[in-house]
Amino acid sequence: MSGYRFDERLRMIPTDHAQLAARVAAARPVDFAEFRKIGIELMLLGRYAEALDHLDRALELADSDYRRMSVWINLGDVYRYWGDTVTAETLYRRTVDQASDSEILSFALQHLGKALAEQGRLPEARVHLTEALKLRVVEGDAELIESTRTTLDLLEDLPTTLPPKVAALLGADLTWSAEHEGMSGGVAHVEGAYWVKRGPCAAAEHARLNWLRGKGIQLPDIAVFEADVLVLADAGLPSLAAEPTESVGAVMGALLRRLHDIPVAECPFDGRLDVVLAQARRRVLEGLVDADDFDDDHRELTPEQIYQRLLAERPPDEDLVVAHGDFTPSNVLDGGLLIDLSGMGVADRYRDLALVERDLRADFDADELSAFYAVYGLAEPDRRRLYYYRLLDELC
Repeated sequence: MSGYRFDERLRMIPTDHAQLAARVAAARPVDFAEFRKIGIELMLLGRYAEALDHLDRALELADSDYRRMSVWINLGDVYRYWGDTVTAETLYRRTVDQASDSEILSFALQHLGKALAEQGRLPEARVHLTEALKLRVVEGDAELIESTRTTLDLLEDLPTTLPPKVAALLGADLTWSAEHEGMSGGVAHVEGAYWVKRGPCAAAEHARLNWLRGKGIQLPDIAVFEADVLVLADAGLPSLAAEPTESVGAVMGALLRRLHDIPVAECPFDGRLDVVLAQARRRVLEGLVDADDFDDDHRELTPEQIYQRLLAERPPDEDLVVAHGDFTPSNVLDGGLLIDLSGMGVADRYRDLALVERDLRADFDADELSAFYAVYGLAEPDRRRLYYYRLLDELC
């Protein structure tokens, strides 16, 4: 592509940022090609949320497998540039698995290789890049062949993706835990002392931790935050889901009552239905919903069907509080320390209550659910809202 160059991490950057920004501002995309082009250019400008909006529209307009998969790769790039390597890898691997066109496959392998290299997974990266090179040699495109060879040649010299303050804290010889409670996408346990998160969710959690501190909620300590990397000190406590030493329901009820009592007018973060349903729509459109993880009574539904049901059954109003957004026993540590706050914001209290009831019913006895409601202070919960917000969680 003309007007672009590659930086030391082999990512495209514009040669004239102002000129590109002006061109994007003047654009009025109407078809697949235009939405895709502007989406890519917004990514290069660092305007990632807007880039996703345009690429999602291109995905809706895609009229062939080739076009749809090309957008999957572009979407993966946006998430990767934004720091969400887990989602990026999901999109690249899906393209690799489904591509029948050798050109699309070579691009997917190339981008997957870069994503793995950025995570320090060099042996895996080399395997995928070598596969991409073989395909490109057969295709005979000299420019693409050179691109893959350059990436392979520079693989060992790609700079660390950790920003300086984070690298200084963690040191050079890191021990990353492969198995631990809470092991999930984008979270790593380091040296048994720190939890490391990266990307937009890490930035969101950092902002929420800073805002919530001093409001009567126990929170993890921030060791360092730089760029899009958040390092939290390990509190050394198990979650209520793992090794509860007191009533899970009582602890969760008291903690959620304190959180929900914070004045809504003070909270700058929005988790209301307009916002969350838009996020759900994106995840459904981009194929990022794991239907295998649905609750038993939703197993026969597709993500699209659940999304349409959410629109049709949307409550007429919202009982707004400062909600956690993923309030489960695994996100409360022994003694009532609250973690995983990236989704916290003003929302209906039932967004939290629905998950509490679901998990306490599934993993504990009826006494714990009764203890929760007694301490929280709700005698007769709204069963329809409980169901609605449990259904919403399937797409979150």
